[in-house]
Amino acid sequence: MNIYKKIMVMVFAILSLFLGIFSFESVVFADQIDQNPGSTASTTTVVSALESKKESLTDALTASYDELNELKSEVESIKVSDPWDKIQTNLLNQTDKIKDYYDNSSEKLGSENINQDSIKSLAKELKYFREGVFSEYYKNSINFILIFEEANLLKIADSRLDKISSDIDRLEKQSVSKTKILKTLYNDASKHLKLAHDLNDSAKTLFYNYLNPIKPGETKPEETNQKKENQKENQISDPQALIRNISHKSLDELKTTYDIFINMSKTL
Repeated sequence: MNIYKKIMVMVFAILSLFLGIFSFESVVFADQIDQNPGSTASTTTVVSALESKKESLTDALTASYDELNELKSEVESIKVSDPWDKIQTNLLNQTDKIKDYYDNSSEKLGSENINQDSIKSLAKELKYFREGVFSEYYKNSINFILIFEEANLLKIADSRLDKISSDIDRLEKQSVSKTKILKTLYNDASKHLKLAHDLNDSAKTLFYNYLNPIKPGETKPEETNQKKENQKENQISDPQALIRNISHKSLDELKTTYDIFINMSKTL
């Protein structure tokens, strides 16, 4: 059942895009001291509040470093060829730039001149950075990982289907009574697996075109009518959401394929 664990990991990757694993908002709005001009808050209280905010922001940065390193490791682990190797390199370069930004933020946070106002300002900068630059990088990285990990799972399913085909041929020669039922299930599995492949290819095409938009008037020799339709759909939809949706459908078809494999095992 290891295949199901892999499928669920991929589904979680899609869902995590919507959940937003970490957020700087709590740092921006937490532990603020809103004092009236006549307030007599002690120096100890102010220092304590300052240290509390620094600790919260430090924890957020630490979590962001961990998240970034995990994404980098996953992206690096994918084996791809041209032209996807260039996209992979670009993603890894973006990782380094984001790390540099976090390093710079950490230096600001560790400055001796840091105060509550500057911490609040830094937290807002990090929040906007996450919602803009990091969000785009994150979605691109997740889609890259999702599409190619899914493609690897499809290859495993292909091998399993080939083995089943050989087994059915062997059983047919032995005049096993349930061969006809197995052939019907095999055809169903083949249909769903092919659809999973088609959806994965479609997601891959959309993703590539999203990262490499075609200039006005430019065409590609290998472009098919289906790809042109995908481009039109891409133009009127949120491309990242569309890619995730298609990948999710591909995973559903792959799961259905393995459900049929299990039914075939029970048939014997």
